[in-house]
Amino acid sequence: MSEQAAVQEQEKSEDLKLEVRRVIKAPRSRVFASWTTPELMQQWFAPGGMRVASASTDLRVGGEYRVEMHGLDDAVYVASGFYRKIVPNELLSFTWGSSCESGQETLVTVALRDLEQGTELILTHERFRSAEAVAKHEHGWIGCLDNLEKLEEG
Repeated sequence: MSEQAAVQEQEKSEDLKLEVRRVIKAPRSRVFASWTTPELMQQWFAPGGMRVASASTDLRVGGEYRVEMHGLDDAVYVASGFYRKIVPNELLSFTWGSSCESGQETLVTVALRDLEQGTELILTHERFRSAEAVAKHEHGWIGCLDNLEKLEEG
């Protein structure tokens, strides 16, 4: 493959993204707090039967967050990154690096807007290198958002 073709392939693959939408029956401020408060993150920020062992945030642009998840098989997964944009109760954008995808940093944006029945959450995760990574993260985010919905509507 020529150097130009390799660059084009990389640019094409970095365009891969996923979007997950969810309506949560809670005010925007509460949903936003669930994404930014470690004690609340520990209650939902892991898919399926996994659990959050620890969560930390430095909620400022350039600040770091870290979430450590433990799987049913005792495997440890860590997601961490830096906040890029913060609009309280409206938008949160942060880099995403995980122990599963060593060396790959992607970008997550969570947008919140009022609906009559609660808050619409639109999660966009982009800059993936493969369709397989998109599918794996989509499965994970759906599981996390299921837990968030149970927490907020519980």
